[in-house]
Amino acid sequence: MIGALNPPRSQAQSAAARPEFEVASLKPNSSGLPGFSIRALPGGLTARNISLKRLVAMGYSVTDYQIFGAVAWLESARFDLEAKSPGPAQLPELRVIVQSMLDDSFKLKTHRETRELPIYSLLLAKSGVKGGPGLVESPGGNCGPVDTPAGPAPKGPHLPAAVWGTVNPAPGRIFGQHGRMSQLADRLATLLGRTVLDKTGLDGAYDIDLTFTPDAEMAQQLPPGQPAPDVPGPSLFTAIQEQLGVKLQPGKGPVGVIVIDSAEKPAGN
Repeated sequence: MIGALNPPRSQAQSAAARPEFEVASLKPNSSGLPGFSIRALPGGLTARNISLKRLVAMGYSVTDYQIFGAVAWLESARFDLEAKSPGPAQLPELRVIVQSMLDDSFKLKTHRETRELPIYSLLLAKSGVKGGPGLVESPGGNCGPVDTPAGPAPKGPHLPAAVWGTVNPAPGRIFGQHGRMSQLADRLATLLGRTVLDKTGLDGAYDIDLTFTPDAEMAQQLPPGQPAPDVPGPSLFTAIQEQLGVKLQPGKGPVGVIVIDSAEKPAGN
């Protein structure tokens, strides 16, 4: 992220040659609906009702709370995106292509800062107790790729660890196979709007199944028009202790942020 945002002179040529979408359609969305959806596919990207702030978060692998700026329409203006990459691309490659699109379509200018912000530490709920019923160490032990297309992972005992290494969010649920605790921390950070530091000491691969009742703020991250599950259940903070055997401890710490200096609304195409 550092090199992408502020490349030194020796990297200027390679930065200028970043890959771009082969075909991309970016249009205003005036539905007025809450929520958004974004789906990264091996050959492209689809997004609905997405803000510039969320596109920056996706492109630079950060969360909304790490993005600041005085652009008046940073969160209010919404867009629909259909984009095809030049060839097969996993999420890390798609992020770089999104950065190019942000530069070209939004004339995005940014800089980096470090700010003291509220954070959470992810810790074992009980000393010496490694996990709960929803956190089970995977056979094989090794994780697969960190970034793979989102979606329910197939069930079955014969999935190689090299294929799965995902922790995915869904309304009122976080689930995955052969996932890292750092991935779980990332998903929690997105839901909670704070950096979550993994301090569990659990360095294996885990099958994860966490269910909870989203609060109103989390419900804003659901796809447009999709209501939050109206099912009684524990809060996220209670659920992770009861089901995963870990807990979130609040605190403060240095957090790297992106400050948007300027941006322009793109013309629909």
